[in-house]
Amino acid sequence: MKIIGVIPARYESSRFPGKPLVLINGKPMVWWVYNQAMKVPEIDEVYVATDDERIVECCRQYGMKAMMTSKDHRTGADRVAEVAERTDGDIYLNIQGDEPLIDPEEIVEVIRLIDDPEVEYAALCQKITDEEEYTNPNVVKAVRDLKGNAIYLTRCAAPYNYSKATEGWHLVGLYSYTRQFLLDFGSWPQSNLEIAENGIECNRALEHGRKLRLKETHFSSFGVDLVEQVAEVERIMKERGIGV
Repeated sequence: MKIIGVIPARYESSRFPGKPLVLINGKPMVWWVYNQAMKVPEIDEVYVATDDERIVECCRQYGMKAMMTSKDHRTGADRVAEVAERTDGDIYLNIQGDEPLIDPEEIVEVIRLIDDPEVEYAALCQKITDEEEYTNPNVVKAVRDLKGNAIYLTRCAAPYNYSKATEGWHLVGLYSYTRQFLLDFGSWPQSNLEIAENGIECNRALEHGRKLRLKETHFSSFGVDLVEQVAEVERIMKERGIGV
């Protein structure tokens, strides 16, 4: 099967405009993500999917494949769905463009999930072990059934009572999809629960009766949401001997 990795990259961001192009150890952040994805032997192609010519031009300069997509997309999955419409892959990956330290083995984990013929949509999750994280609305919590399928995703504390023995999970922003699932997803408008949960796009699929398979991962990555976090990424890279 042909596997295509997609890195959605918007220039506009209320907290960090131009984030994909911010320099980390002399190279744009999106290059670091692209470089990590290219280390995965199972991936046949990687595209940066954007709505801004400045990001396209950056990709040209650094030899990265880029695709200009609609400015109307409300989520990263919708942007990946457009790439699926215009390419001939079998499996697509949604790789977050603000995680320059993502481990290629983490990407392999989400690819293996979609190998199951019963799975058309998959993601990774981690167990919540900290009460502050449990109540933080910026952390997306997942409730799973006994097979590991998502029942619901929310920004609220879930399940209701927290203890370290509670099976509470937070969603990791790395997804795999079959092409047909993506084409269906891209045709649906934003759903009521997706909007009510302030943009948790997975709920759109759940409302349409589709399943999201979740698997625990032990990998942890570092997402860059604020400009001051760039220095922290550079510090971690220095410790690991990356880009120095």
